[in-house]
Amino acid sequence: MEKRISSEKKEEGILIKIKAYKDDAKQTVLTVWLFAWTICGLAIISQVIFEPEPKLKTMLLVFAAFWGYFEYMVIKVFKWRRTGEEQILITENNIHFGRTYNNRGFLKPYRKDLINKVRKVDDEGNAFTKTFGESYWVIGGQKLAFTAGGKVVYFGLRIKDKEANHLMKIINKEID
Repeated sequence: MEKRISSEKKEEGILIKIKAYKDDAKQTVLTVWLFAWTICGLAIISQVIFEPEPKLKTMLLVFAAFWGYFEYMVIKVFKWRRTGEEQILITENNIHFGRTYNNRGFLKPYRKDLINKVRKVDDEGNAFTKTFGESYWVIGGQKLAFTAGGKVVYFGLRIKDKEANHLMKIINKEID
């Protein structure tokens, strides 16, 4: 496994960590974009205080909702790229999976007897969603998935095919 993926034996079982993909040049662009988006948005929203026209205030509040949503999404991606990782803890009876930031977060347990084998998801979805999911500006690009109790759980964000095959073998071996 490459340096983004690590595994270790613990008392509870096997812990696999997949660090978030980070490209320094793209991270710099994302940082500049986030800074500009924040400053411009706050400058526009500050006009609500000074604007006496009710229709314009309403428009500014609608803008603020739109701006706030994208501000939240970009901050989430920014944090993910800097400190995020996927964690998979395989115990005797469960597989625990979660995405953590700075080792903060919760791993949700899935019973092994309710989990289907891990599979690749390259062919799932249409071209637009695949292209959008692989862009640097979103948390996406998952390569693997398993179904647990009717729910599909995607993981393996932006890992290479060789790494995906290796992870798939390890996890499927532990499920059996």
